[in-house]
Amino acid sequence: MLSNRKIKEEIITLLIDHSRLIYSVISDMGVYYTGWSENYESNKKSLTKKKSKMQLVEEEADEIKIKIIKDYAEIDSQLGNIVALILRMDNLINYPLEFVDMLPNIKLKVNSSKEIFERYEKLINMIMNMANVLKTTIKNLRDNQEKVFNNTTEIHEIENKIDRIYRQFLEYLYSNTDLDIRMTLRIRDSIVLLENLADRIHDIADQIRVIIYS
Repeated sequence: MLSNRKIKEEIITLLIDHSRLIYSVISDMGVYYTGWSENYESNKKSLTKKKSKMQLVEEEADEIKIKIIKDYAEIDSQLGNIVALILRMDNLINYPLEFVDMLPNIKLKVNSSKEIFERYEKLINMIMNMANVLKTTIKNLRDNQEKVFNNTTEIHEIENKIDRIYRQFLEYLYSNTDLDIRMTLRIRDSIVLLENLADRIHDIADQIRVIIYS
């Protein structure tokens, strides 16, 4: 029978694989956004392929989640905290997919697009950075736990910056007279989704702290 330590190592190895998939799908979200912002109609074929790839990654991540729950659900409460982490992590992948679903419905006038694109880009780049730190954090759960607290602190700091960018974006939207109400609401809903994605990564960082101090 495997020891709790060995079981923990096996679960964390699977979590590392899952965190790589999270980073992959968030990176693909950034690539999709770039193609959309350049010219959605011209890039539609490649964007459809990119979205299909994201969906395949979601399925792969779901398989890891199912394996962890199926193989390790009946364990003690300490290891249960690690199993609970996969449920939080798995939920992340829904946000990038929902975001790319929203983008084709956002059609901007030339005179209002440049600054909006720049604000989107700031948000997305920060979230990609956050996801990269999360990937490193999960890896350090196995390889170097002394660094995990600093990793999670960095995630908290990035999330604070994202909050500021998000609030500034909202203020810009609500004061922009070039946008009609439908576009304002669609853009607002899309950036709320990005902000929620950042919040969920922040929540995962908190869960990781529970694990390292339990």
